Amino acid sequence: MALVLLAFGLPGVKAAPHDVPVGVAGPQAAVSQITGTLDQAQPGAFEVEAYADEAALTAAIRDREVYGGIVASPSGPTVLTASAASPVVAQTLTAMATGMAQQSGARPAVRDVVPLPQEDPRGAGLGASMLPLVIGAIAPALVLARFGARRRVTLAAASVYAVVAGLTFAAIVHFWFGSLNGSYLAEAAVMTATIAAGLFALLGLHRVLGMAGFGLGAAALVLLGNPLSGASSAPEFLAAPWQQIGQAMPPGAGSQVLRSVAFFDGAGATQGWIVLAVWALAGLALLALPARKQS
Repeated sequence: MALVLLAFGLPGVKAAPHDVPVGVAGPQAAVSQITGTLDQAQPGAFEVEAYADEAALTAAIRDREVYGGIVASPSGPTVLTASAASPVVAQTLTAMATGMAQQSGARPAVRDVVPLPQEDPRGAGLGASMLPLVIGAIAPALVLARFGARRRVTLAAASVYAVVAGLTFAAIVHFWFGSLNGSYLAEAAVMTATIAAGLFALLGLHRVLGMAGFGLGAAALVLLGNPLSGASSAPEFLAAPWQQIGQAMPPGAGSQVLRSVAFFDGAGATQGWIVLAVWALAGLALLALPARKQS
């Protein structure tokens, strides 16, 4: 239980921005000044990219190249955010820009380029959906593993379950919670893939290593995958190597793909899809191996 407390509490307590990609647009002198101020205020917190104008920065936000940014103009700075990408980053960037503008007495204008739905302006539903997806992979894997059916039957049952669970979870988060506003079927496909990645991997581990392999895989998903997913904040709020570990596991990859599909027309989802595919294929490969002999 102490391990569980550490796994779930430590990432939240110690969360801080690390190389969060943001943009700055405007004249070169203003861009250099804002970049220097950001680096001085929070060293290592932001990875700043320069853009020619507000339109270019806005396009980069919609393509998930950056989380947001600051536009420098003679009338004062404008903060561009994307709360759908991360409300925590949006708040952090706005607070930083407000602190910088106080020196000149001007309050920056704030524009949310890709906002969260009005029904869930804090994105709580999306962040809370990752743990049920993890449990949704572990519980049926345990049942199927203990049932001891033939490989084809197990694989068919797991596939049907993943689809039904994905459709059900997506319906709750999309229609009931109002936390997503993309294509329902695309969101269901992401949740199905996330569940299937963990489910197939656990079944494969059980086939070659028995309950020890299943327990190890389940512990990794619960104690590493879920708390390191960055679903409630952003992956960049975890220090290395925890950020990389979290995004290499189904909950972290699934949460980022879900954001991309629900709010950004799928932009920036390639890496997450690859991670989910690797986990699912690895599980299928293990299922193709001879079963572990029972002692």
